[in-house]
Amino acid sequence: MNIRICIVLAALTASALSAAAFQTEWAYHSAGDSARLQETVPGRDIPFLANASQEIPDADPVTLYVITAHNFAGDPEEQIFVRWWDGAMAHWIMGVWVDNITVSAEPEDARFRGEPSEGTLFLDLWKIVVPAWITQPGQNYYAIQLKAFQDGDSESRYLVQQVQGGFSRTNRFGQIWSASEEVHGQDWSVRILP
Repeated sequence: MNIRICIVLAALTASALSAAAFQTEWAYHSAGDSARLQETVPGRDIPFLANASQEIPDADPVTLYVITAHNFAGDPEEQIFVRWWDGAMAHWIMGVWVDNITVSAEPEDARFRGEPSEGTLFLDLWKIVVPAWITQPGQNYYAIQLKAFQDGDSESRYLVQQVQGGFSRTNRFGQIWSASEEVHGQDWSVRILP
């Protein structure tokens, strides 16, 4: 019986350690609604909503960019998804890792959203392409999921547009994130033109 207790305690400790390693402090897609159209990915000339408009032709894919802390999940595997709501159903689209980005405190104009205040940040850049066959004419909504998974377990955080409920927090970039998968009313939207 003592062996079983030790195994359970070891499993709980390992799970708690992976939760402690989950980094949301440097995750970013857009603080609010319009930033995704105006702000560009650090060191790139690409807006976080690469279509650069909230009105997108039906035949065009929607391209989103997200930055995260390098290895945001710690030891577990990590992935980025978008939960895309087309007005009738949800679709989960996986993002791809693109590159590493370095953001430094000096010179001051090299900072991103005023960060870091000192030193250097080593970030990962991710790209998500929502194919045109998934989008539907009218309002489409989305939230970004950061996901860690290991040994059959997973943990997620969601980047959202606005605070709602007790599960939401704001990180140092001004990005709101939530530990809850209930993101209705917190997500971003784009209008797909017929």
